[in-house]
Amino acid sequence: MKIEPIAFESLGVRSQATLVETKDVRILIDPAVSLAPRRYGLPPHRIEVDTLVELAKKITEKAKEADVLIVTHYHYDHHDPGYVVPKEIYRDKVVLVKNPESYINPSQGKVRAPKFLRAIKGLPKEISYADGKEYRFGNTRILVSHPVPHGADVRLGYVIQVSIKDGDSSVLFTSDVEGVPSEEHVKFTLDTKPNFLVIDGPLSYLVGRALTEDQLQVSVRNMERLAKSGLETMVVDHHVLRDLKYREVLSGLYDVAKSSGVKVTTAAEILGRETLQLEAKRRELFAQDNSPAKIPRNLASLLRIDQEG
Repeated sequence: MKIEPIAFESLGVRSQATLVETKDVRILIDPAVSLAPRRYGLPPHRIEVDTLVELAKKITEKAKEADVLIVTHYHYDHHDPGYVVPKEIYRDKVVLVKNPESYINPSQGKVRAPKFLRAIKGLPKEISYADGKEYRFGNTRILVSHPVPHGADVRLGYVIQVSIKDGDSSVLFTSDVEGVPSEEHVKFTLDTKPNFLVIDGPLSYLVGRALTEDQLQVSVRNMERLAKSGLETMVVDHHVLRDLKYREVLSGLYDVAKSSGVKVTTAAEILGRETLQLEAKRRELFAQDNSPAKIPRNLASLLRIDQEG
């Protein structure tokens, strides 16, 4: 099994796009990318926009190779109705999506999910509401969790977690659980027993606003539990990498993982690249070069033309 992070915070953007390739099937999870509209009161920097364009192109290229595309929920860093990544990536694919009709908050259920499904209508080979289901492609099993809350607060909606097993290898993609703050989030990982875990980590940079200090500590302790559950590798990225002090936040996890023989890494590190954290460094980027930028409005069209060319 080959697991390739495509776009993450440690690579400079908001995303969890991941490609999993087995002998039977190529699976691209959450093929989307976005930027924080404001951070420290500042808009995106030119370097962030350039990085987004580069990674949107890579997502588009990898989607072309994939057989199955999975959308775990309807936030714009996890799905895209054709704003940044062209909707044509769904053409002739098997598409597994979070059920838009149950366990979903109003903004996703009434606006984003219907817009997305309308945008890709007629493109996929098959669309399946994946919540709680199992799919087989040769010897590869895709097991999808029942919906779990997007972190500690259900107001942000629900996500589906994805387990992929191929013989003796298995990977679990938690989606946006914000560092497993409850038993509901922990259970699927313990039940499926992956050796490779892709997890997003808590929103530590928003303590006091999006979560309490107690919730943060519970999340980290639960991540420590997972590190002792038989894992080999734990890719911790996405939300927690928006915090420049993420290593300090996760210091207990690093200690537990080391004693348990578990490798804790970021998406960038597993690719042998520098951990960028461009959003978290936005203030520093503007201090060096005052260059605000916007995502090109026609980016998806340009990428589609490039792929056709």
